[in-house]
Amino acid sequence: MKTLSHKLHILKTLLESDVKLTATDFSYVSNANQYFCELELQGLIKSEWGKKGNAKVKLRYVPNEIREKASKFLSTHIKSNEAESGKA
Repeated sequence: MKTLSHKLHILKTLLESDVKLTATDFSYVSNANQYFCELELQGLIKSEWGKKGNAKVKLRYVPNEIREKASKFLSTHIKSNEAESGKA
C-alpha cells in the first residue's frame, strides 16, 4: 500500500532528522502535506509555523516526548507492511 509506505518513510525520516522539515523536503511524495496531517492527527508528529527563506512554512518534527510512540508505530507497521508484501 503506497499510502502507508509514504507515511512510514516520512515518519522514519523525521525520526532520524535533527532538523524540522517541510513538505518541500519530500518533493518526491505527491501531496506530502496529507501524510503530515494524518501523522499529526495520530499524535506521531508535531508542527509549528516558521520561515524557510522568505516563505512562511509549516515545520514538522518528532519531539522527544512522543519519540517512543512514533518509533513503536514505525516498527510495528514496517513489520506488517513487509509481511503483506511478502518480504518477511
